[in-house]
Amino acid sequence: MPVRGLLLLAWVLGSLPACVANPFYGVVVWTILAFLNPQRFAWGAADAFPWSTAVGIATIAGFFIVSRGWMRRFASLQVVLLTMLWIWFLITSLVSTHTGMLMHHADDTWFRFEFVSKILLMTVVTIGVVDSFARLRVLVMVIAGCFAFYVLKTLPFVVLTGGSQRVFGPEHSMIGDNNDFGLAMNMTVPLFFFLAQTETGLWAKRFWGFLVVASIPTVFFTYSRGALVGLAVVLFLMLLQLKQRLIIVPVLVLGMAIALLFAPSAWQERMDPTREGAIDASAQSRFNAWTFSWRLASDFPVAGGGFETFSAELFQRYAPNVKDVHGPHSIYFGVLAEHGFVGLALYLTLVGACFVTTSRLARRARLQGDSVIANYAIMFRFSLIGFLVSGLFLGRAYFDYFFTIVACIVILKRVARDEWVEEEPVADFDALEVA
Repeated sequence: MPVRGLLLLAWVLGSLPACVANPFYGVVVWTILAFLNPQRFAWGAADAFPWSTAVGIATIAGFFIVSRGWMRRFASLQVVLLTMLWIWFLITSLVSTHTGMLMHHADDTWFRFEFVSKILLMTVVTIGVVDSFARLRVLVMVIAGCFAFYVLKTLPFVVLTGGSQRVFGPEHSMIGDNNDFGLAMNMTVPLFFFLAQTETGLWAKRFWGFLVVASIPTVFFTYSRGALVGLAVVLFLMLLQLKQRLIIVPVLVLGMAIALLFAPSAWQERMDPTREGAIDASAQSRFNAWTFSWRLASDFPVAGGGFETFSAELFQRYAPNVKDVHGPHSIYFGVLAEHGFVGLALYLTLVGACFVTTSRLARRARLQGDSVIANYAIMFRFSLIGFLVSGLFLGRAYFDYFFTIVACIVILKRVARDEWVEEEPVADFDALEVA
């Protein structure tokens, strides 16, 4: 095992007792392993070690041993919807693996169900462990810090290559693909921006502000058109809705100027929608996968085809181009095909509940004169927008980053309630709890 692998092993193993004694520390370590993926840079046998599983087990053990009063932290509509969605995933897995036409991918279905269940379990644990705004702030900065590392690592690469090479995340991770990495960066740009607004230290403000600018060329040079559309929508909506638009405009101009300065002809040609053959094989694959998803869901409208239903056998039956076997290329069509219209309805209801909660939180925070809570609520809302817009073209429906943002929204609602009740009772806060 290389030296960096040994150092990582020493850190993780040394952290396990601390994860039991302090589950919040375990959540932080698990977040670093999930988003920064240091194990992917360790090479050799370190890459195969179940780092996240070890930390997750220690954290869950500590959660049940150490934590107190955690049951009330789950009193949220989002937690109810997460639980319903999780149960529905189990039901669709059972149905698909016992249906003749679908059971050929049963092993893949249960493998994916186990993988998603681990993400949902740690999402719930995070909600139960993070019990104060101070801890939520730390968690958000850890997430932002993980992606700050990628931005700072990417910039020299873009400069040295003149933007001629695509930017990818770590191999064998959920952001390893250039499209997935672009999606994650679109979710992170709002975090950078609002941390620059809410942090009090001058150098912290400058650091996060710099990352907002640097993120724009980072997304550009993923060469992902879906990510580019997502970034454009996020920044445009931020420009329209935020009072800080005088800050946003120069940031956008500077970031785009830097990106276009290094944009080679290959990038410009790929992003040009008017060029001959703009609807290339990649776009045609998306249309093919979306048509497959709709046709499959039409035959199995309630439970869909189960996890990993995008198989060659089913493409033979439902896809216009039977040879072009691909994943869903969309979070919406992916959930529709794998879990039917019921699963998609639950998924979108969870998203809708998050938007309602962040809107109500931001409005209530302004009435309370709490600009920090208001900014955090808006930050999470724009992060969701980045996921939903970019996710229209990318099949990352079970992205751990998305579920982490959901957890953050639940936590923010709870800690805001606790802080405001301590200062002054709010008569109509029950309306907020409904969300």
